[in-house]
Amino acid sequence: MKLSGFMDQAYRGKVRREKRLEERRGAFLLGFEDLAARLKERPKRVQVEELAPKDADSILELVVSASPKDRREETIWGLLSSLAAERLEEPLVMPPRNYAGLEMRRGTIVLEGEAPAPGPKAGGAGGAGRILGTRAHHLGEKMAGGRLVVRGGAGDYLGQEMEGGGIVCASCGDYAFRRMAKGWGVVGGDAGNYLGVGNSGGRIAVKGRAGARAGWLMRSGRIRIGKGAGEYLGLMMSGGVISVVGRVGSRAGWRMKGGAITADGYGPEAGEGKVGGKILRREAP
Repeated sequence: MKLSGFMDQAYRGKVRREKRLEERRGAFLLGFEDLAARLKERPKRVQVEELAPKDADSILELVVSASPKDRREETIWGLLSSLAAERLEEPLVMPPRNYAGLEMRRGTIVLEGEAPAPGPKAGGAGGAGRILGTRAHHLGEKMAGGRLVVRGGAGDYLGQEMEGGGIVCASCGDYAFRRMAKGWGVVGGDAGNYLGVGNSGGRIAVKGRAGARAGWLMRSGRIRIGKGAGEYLGLMMSGGVISVVGRVGSRAGWRMKGGAITADGYGPEAGEGKVGGKILRREAP
C-alpha cells in the first residue's frame, strides 16, 4: 500500500489540514525521528504522551509518516498508534506494523493489508519495502481497553500481558495472549504454540487448532479451542479452565496442580505427575 493510500485509510476520507506538531512547552517537532531522538532508551507511555501533539490529526500525521528503524522506535510508534486511536472518534484503519495498539486504553484499531518487511527498505517510493505475507508481532501488547481487529494473520506475542479490551484476528503465531490478566481474544483460525502461557485471567477462543503447550503455567482464565491441540496442553497449570473440541496430544495436564481440562480424547501420558485439578473426557452426543 502506498503512503497516500495509508493516509486516506487512516483519515477515513477526512480533509487533512496543515498543522505544526507542537510540544506542551511550545517547541516544534520536525517529525517522528525528532520525537524519537528526544526520548530515552526505553521510553514509557507517559513520556511519549508528554512530547506528542495533543490533537488527533497531528498524532496521526506522526503515525502515518513514521518509518521505525529498530525495536525502540517500533515501541514509540506503537504507543503513538494507541494515542491516535484513543483520540479519534472513528476507528483508526491502517496496515499492520509491530507493536500497533501498544498499551491502548480505548478506541478501535483495524489492521488490514500487508505489514512492512523487516530490515531496511529497498526499491522506489510508495509500497517499497513491503512483502506479501509478512506478519506483524506484539500487536495489542499490554492493552487495557479498546478493540483491535486484525483482518489477516497476526505474528508472535499477540495480546501479550493484556489487562483489558478485546482482540480479533484470523490466525496468530506463538505466545499469543501470554501472561494475560483480563480482556478477551478471538482467533478465527489456528493459533501457534504457547497459547495463553502464564495467564491469570481473561478469555481466549480459538476456532481452529492450537499448537503445543497451550495453557502452560495457567493460573486462571478460560481457553476454548475448536479443533484439537498439541502436546503438553495445560502443562503445570494451577487454575483456570481449558476446553478442547477434538483430540489433544501427549502429556496433557502434565504435573497439573489445579484447574480443569476437557477434551474429546487424549494422547499418551495424560495427567502424568498430576497432583491436583481435573482431566475430563467430553461425552459423545
